[in-house]
Amino acid sequence: MSSQVSSAPGRVVRRLPASTARPEFCLIGIDDLLNNRATTSVEDLGLGRLNAWGNSFPAGELPAPRTVIEVAGIPFVWPDVHAGGDNVRAEGQVIEVPPGRYDWIYLLAASERRSEDILWAHYEDGYADPLRVGVSDFLDGTPAFGEEPAFKTGKMHYPHHVQQGLPTTMWLSRIGMPRHGVATALRLPRLVALHVFAVTLVTGVDVRLAGGVAA
Repeated sequence: MSSQVSSAPGRVVRRLPASTARPEFCLIGIDDLLNNRATTSVEDLGLGRLNAWGNSFPAGELPAPRTVIEVAGIPFVWPDVHAGGDNVRAEGQVIEVPPGRYDWIYLLAASERRSEDILWAHYEDGYADPLRVGVSDFLDGTPAFGEEPAFKTGKMHYPHHVQQGLPTTMWLSRIGMPRHGVATALRLPRLVALHVFAVTLVTGVDVRLAGGVAA
């Protein structure tokens, strides 16, 4: 069973409660921040903006909009794709999250070539922690930062044609949150090569018990 709450205007959060041996998952909706198109169908190839050449992922090989999916045991909510966006191109956006003690940030993300920068976690006491995030090239398909492939497609879209046999990769990236304070927001880096499709926060069993939360 999941619960649904709102952490900011236009943002829906789904919580999947923990058990004695399973962490709590907090699926963060980012539909209010979508600002880039990186997936297309054969009918709208020209809308792709994953990189400077207008390439894009084939939407037919990715999840349907607004569905809850699972990648390597981590649940995510896929964005509500529209003409103007299906991902967040990182430009310093602030993602408000339900105040809580979190252990890990999981991203479904892609990058034009490989990219690395600082993501900031903000806490209710006014402090912010710099957390390094790295995402590998969507075209090369080699994990440079220890990520796992989330989706691999069999082709790539160009503005005017579909290139069969040219695979692309979207990555599952994990970022640790060592401070066990109450987090209230995440701030993306200003790194336009980085594209974020989904965000889930995980609270491990040990963190919940330290915070006085019964399993």
